Amino acid sequence: VAITSDTNSTFGITQETITLPMNCTTSSHKTCCICSANMERNSRTVSAEDRDLIFLKKNILIPEGARCCSQHLDDDRLTKNAIDKVAPFSIQSKRFSSSDVQLLISRWQILFEQQKRFDFDNPLSLSDDEYQILTSLTKVQFEDLASYLFDSNIRNSSNRSIRTALAILLCKLPLGLSLNILAVLFQLPDKKTVSRSLKTVRTALMTRFVPSNLGFNHITRQEIIDQHTSTMARRLMCDAESNTAIVVIDGTYLYIQVTKKISFF
Repeated sequence: VAITSDTNSTFGITQETITLPMNCTTSSHKTCCICSANMERNSRTVSAEDRDLIFLKKNILIPEGARCCSQHLDDDRLTKNAIDKVAPFSIQSKRFSSSDVQLLISRWQILFEQQKRFDFDNPLSLSDDEYQILTSLTKVQFEDLASYLFDSNIRNSSNRSIRTALAILLCKLPLGLSLNILAVLFQLPDKKTVSRSLKTVRTALMTRFVPSNLGFNHITRQEIIDQHTSTMARRLMCDAESNTAIVVIDGTYLYIQVTKKISFF
């Protein structure tokens, strides 16, 4: 660490600077700063928000103007996998002026003030275990489910993002929390905002996710036989026949009308 004083010859202003060894990524326009791959086209500049986040969380400096492959970005922000891949390429001596240090402190203060109790937009905010406790899904499963919403009509709003809206629904289902409690936990204005988010996500999932993953129409008979029938099931249920589909249907929650004349004891 070296601290020096520089004097501006024009104005006679003395400004202290500090030189620090920093873990740095590459900053070439031809090499991805995330995966070090050669980029011929479709490269994107890493945002200042992501550079600050990685510097604060991982102590790795991504130089301003550094570029990465477009596949590492989702909605102009680095994905979780991309952030996990970020590694220092070299240790370089970087010179910071007093104004640079003040700017870094200001940015860190902004990041701190923007922190949420449950931040599902920041891949580093919650661990995989915390995802499972809150939503019953892993991070990977959560991102996979969220991908269905990115292709739907739902959009980010001033109150909540798409990921936050999905997280609210997934927290509501297993935990049974009231709308008021969800509003407090996710720092939303009121329970009406929570209710609108739940309705929007539920509608989007019914349109995009459910038809492709639930019900009789999302899978063929042959897929059931080939991918979802074990050898033991064949032996027990159909005398080891290879072309028989085995389906187990639970009718516990099927709505069935019952005459009023029947009495239950």
